[in-house]
Amino acid sequence: MRTEPRRKDRTMSTSGEIELLLERMPVGRLAVTTVDGPYIVALNYIFLEGSIYFHSGQAGRKIEALRADCRVCFLLDDVGPQILHEQGCGISQIYESVMCFGKAEIVEGPVEKKRILERMVRKFVPTNYPFSPMKDQNIEKTIVVKIVIELMSGKKNALSSSHTVLPNR
Repeated sequence: MRTEPRRKDRTMSTSGEIELLLERMPVGRLAVTTVDGPYIVALNYIFLEGSIYFHSGQAGRKIEALRADCRVCFLLDDVGPQILHEQGCGISQIYESVMCFGKAEIVEGPVEKKRILERMVRKFVPTNYPFSPMKDQNIEKTIVVKIVIELMSGKKNALSSSHTVLPNR
């Protein structure tokens, strides 16, 4: 499996840089294999203790696929403005992206599931927003999935003073 971007000059240089993007972004895309072929879905997630976590209902295409084949790919990106250039082939984009390959496993145990779900709430809800404790029956109905990352890589095209940019539309 190819592990490094073709453009070495755009490779994120440290795992810390990759992890910062994983912590910052709200949405990633999970790719799985189904009996009908590849399937990709956008979802909210958290990056915690070196793994990616997300939650799901107990049924559906994504969960069926994970139960059949735990191998996954997870992609996220932060897209900036277009970089203009006099020549069409020089037009580019400001971006950062991370791709992770790993294995998904269902988190067992209500205490661990609750800990992960509460961390997800804290990522997406303002700290001063009050929310009631999660009910055991809701935790029981929710599947929490952990992606154990086996391989990750990051790529970026950073803004420089020489760039002329067109703001995102």
